[in-house]
Amino acid sequence: MKLRELLRSAGMSPDVALDPEVSAVEYDSRRSGAGVLFVAVPGFHVDGHRFASAAVSAGAIGVVAERLPDPPIPGSVPLILVEASRVALSALAAAAAGHPSRRMLVAGITGTDGKTTTTTMLWAAWREAGEKAASLSTVDARVGDEVTPNPARITTLEAPELHRRLAGLAAAGCTRVAIETSSHALHLHRVDDVDYDIAVFTRITSEHLDVHGSREGYLRTKRRLLEMVSGRPQGLAVLNADDGFAFPSLIQVPVARRLVYSVTGAPGADLAALGLRVDAAGVRFTAATPWGRSPVSLRLAGGFNAANALAAIGAACGSGADLDRVVQGLAGLERVTGRMERVDLGQTFQVVVDYAHTADALETVLTELRAATGGRLWAVFGSAGERDREKRPAMGEVAARLADVVVVTDEDPRDEDRQTIIEEIAAGAEAGGAVRGVNLHLVADRAQAVAFAIGGAAAGDTVLLAGKGHEKTIETAGGAVPWDERAAAIEALRRRGVVPQGDAGPGIRRGP
Repeated sequence: MKLRELLRSAGMSPDVALDPEVSAVEYDSRRSGAGVLFVAVPGFHVDGHRFASAAVSAGAIGVVAERLPDPPIPGSVPLILVEASRVALSALAAAAAGHPSRRMLVAGITGTDGKTTTTTMLWAAWREAGEKAASLSTVDARVGDEVTPNPARITTLEAPELHRRLAGLAAAGCTRVAIETSSHALHLHRVDDVDYDIAVFTRITSEHLDVHGSREGYLRTKRRLLEMVSGRPQGLAVLNADDGFAFPSLIQVPVARRLVYSVTGAPGADLAALGLRVDAAGVRFTAATPWGRSPVSLRLAGGFNAANALAAIGAACGSGADLDRVVQGLAGLERVTGRMERVDLGQTFQVVVDYAHTADALETVLTELRAATGGRLWAVFGSAGERDREKRPAMGEVAARLADVVVVTDEDPRDEDRQTIIEEIAAGAEAGGAVRGVNLHLVADRAQAVAFAIGGAAAGDTVLLAGKGHEKTIETAGGAVPWDERAAAIEALRRRGVVPQGDAGPGIRRGP
């Protein structure tokens, strides 16, 4: 595409003297090359304006920037000045990819908890209903029957990668795509030019206050997804009536179609979970919906997954899928990596891996496991460095209140002192009644912490490994250290002498 045509397609002025061919839009100078249009984006740690000259030296044919780059670029290279580089990056990336989201039905799933699971459930529902469906989540990308792990520590891709991925899905014949949409993606304009048809909201609590400033600011950012859908002629909102914080605000946004779901029996809900039962086999209930009633059987642990299932049913059936096929798709979903994922080698106690990394999420998971645990409940967790410090003592207090044994460890210390983070969590646990050396243990090395808990568990106990979930690294001051929570649990079980039943046991199966 020629530069002027690209600018015009992105809604920008094509007033440039030269009109070179553009092969790609990039914001990282290290990916610059012949034909690249470089967008200088001010970042949290580095400013892309400093690298515009390097991008041009590598072959970039033009630069989009908020101000004159320093060091300067040659006067012969087109320089397009914009008010906001991130907004321009989104528009240019969508235009360069041919606006692929316009060729598929796109659902955005957002919230604090449940985004990944609901996104995966929606993929499973559409797939069983006969659609060539895709999903893009924190954990993986799913296209038809193919599942590819997401190696990046980012929920929603940056605009150029996202639109290139969407273009590939459209070219592969996908008709539906579910995108896990984070508050960062909304705040940083990564998804401004995704044409969402459906907005699905799980539960919104409190997270990323270092970015959003307050819980209310966080909600306003999340609400942007619904506002993007509200302008669509057939736009559909799927809202959680049980979310007392977010629902009163979200219900005020006008939208062409709206479905409300509730597990608690909120009056006026369009979708409800009747006769909810939770046991070791999973979650069962009857879904009461505008399309009829149908029994739902989930192999996923956690009663809160009933709400995620209702959200997925609403989005799938609200976009034309058959209810019976949808619930069959949900029943076939064996697990979601790092989300209430059991690790079972035949031991006499439970080991569960979950991504819970906020006080609210930890409370939800521990409450679920408390009810299903006959023995002691162990909580192994940490808190990220350079993130919300206020959640650290809150997580400690929750763990002390709901777990019998609290083991505080590393999560992602980054450039913070790991022991300082652990002590801040421990202070909250002690305020909640935990006693060091008795039921509160500080074990900075995460592998040792996992081994300590699994080594100390007795028959009937449950060990929760929280905070890392699917993530494959621990971020330290020295860089990323490889990590696999599930593998660490398996290694600890084997060191304890647990031998897998049969070939590997039901908790070791690979695949979707």
